[in-house]
Amino acid sequence: MENQASGDKLSFYGGKALVFLPITLALIGLIYIASKNANIPEYWVVFLLPLIAGIFFAKNKKLYSEVIIRGMTSELAAILMMAVILAGICGAIINNSNVVLTLANYLVAADFVGGKFVAATFLLTCVIAFSTGTSTGTIFVVGPILYPVGYLVGASPAMVIGAIVSGGAFGDNLSPVSDTTIASATTQGMDLGGVVKSRLKYSIPAAMITLIIYFFFSGKAEVMEGVEQYMGVPEPKTLLFLLIPAVIIYFCLRQRHLVEALSYGVITGLAVGLVTGVIKPGDIVSVPEQFGAGGIVLEGIQGAVPTVIIVMLLFVQVNLLKEGGGIEVIMSLMSKFVKGVRSAEATIVSILVILNIATGLNTAAILGTGELANRLGKKYDIDGYRRANLLDCAGTTFNYLLPYMVPVVVGSMLSTMYPPFEGAMVVTPVDVVTHQFYPWVMLAILIFAIITGYGRTFISDASAGLKRKTTSVGKGV
Repeated sequence: MENQASGDKLSFYGGKALVFLPITLALIGLIYIASKNANIPEYWVVFLLPLIAGIFFAKNKKLYSEVIIRGMTSELAAILMMAVILAGICGAIINNSNVVLTLANYLVAADFVGGKFVAATFLLTCVIAFSTGTSTGTIFVVGPILYPVGYLVGASPAMVIGAIVSGGAFGDNLSPVSDTTIASATTQGMDLGGVVKSRLKYSIPAAMITLIIYFFFSGKAEVMEGVEQYMGVPEPKTLLFLLIPAVIIYFCLRQRHLVEALSYGVITGLAVGLVTGVIKPGDIVSVPEQFGAGGIVLEGIQGAVPTVIIVMLLFVQVNLLKEGGGIEVIMSLMSKFVKGVRSAEATIVSILVILNIATGLNTAAILGTGELANRLGKKYDIDGYRRANLLDCAGTTFNYLLPYMVPVVVGSMLSTMYPPFEGAMVVTPVDVVTHQFYPWVMLAILIFAIITGYGRTFISDASAGLKRKTTSVGKGV
């Protein structure tokens, strides 16, 4: 772009503070529509209109427009949008296979219902998310199976989706192949293995407390009256469709590209369907009438479109803040309040949370905060592992605790994309926030760690050749 090449910077009438106008208006709109339990497409409106309004305050309208385009066409945005589409197709295949109903039959027969099912859902999602390193991708993989099955066997729909999103948050927080883990380690110059090992003291207690909550506080099992009419007769051959998530996980563990892994999942699902006879060639691509369109693949694409549009608009907001200097303003303002170790750690966490809330992306927030965390940490002797853990653990809190965040929205969409029967309850984004507990517990642990010094280590310990040790009381204020 000629403006970018010439070194022009995005600026606004009224000063640099106006770069925050679009995201501020969007946040106000999001709060309003969340209070009204609005449907997903309304989120598009409150993200898009502020971006349009912002152009009137930009001094260089062409540059402002180019910033928008660069945001929605960035490589990361393209990867995520394509991944969402492929995952949606995988979900549509699973949803049309009747494997969900087969599993529901077996679980009812085994009396595996209610709180036991919710707790098991959290554990299973933790394992898969840790293996794949992606929370949103994991929600797409397990959601089409676990959500409707849980609904049919008497678990609270909101609790099931909350457990799925919580498990995804755990994997995002701890997995060595998670982009947040990699970002937190690399920005602080630390080795990935050491960061994961040092993070166990935060992630494992949070997961154990979350598991206990789901097991004991998910309510009594109340299998729906007449549930048999929805489950029908179990078809053991449909269990082969569980190869879809297995194949995706396998290739993610082999460090293959996420788009590649999801593509193999689509191919596996279609192949299993055709071989078993569960899916007919006409079910894949269908033209039911002149100028009509249908089929499982199209169904998956259409189900993914709402999330794709939200992802695109989120990346535009991120790039607007980045190129408009908004991130630097936040970092400069917060750095003035640092007085000691505790306040340095609180500043690192606060800046990351602010960026996460503003951008909707915890990886972007980690990358945006990384340099300040590095400088503050070295100034106040805070070890690199500790800094990396503060970044990633903070990114596991509000990224899952606000109704407009992508994992929350995707979790809510499970109830509309994969209802077990017509008229099933819809789980709103607000319901997801109030029924998924890992991020809440992690937030409490993070506050406790900053105040008491739990898990805190210092650069001087390592520099002196001493074994890194955990302090019960931190240095400084």
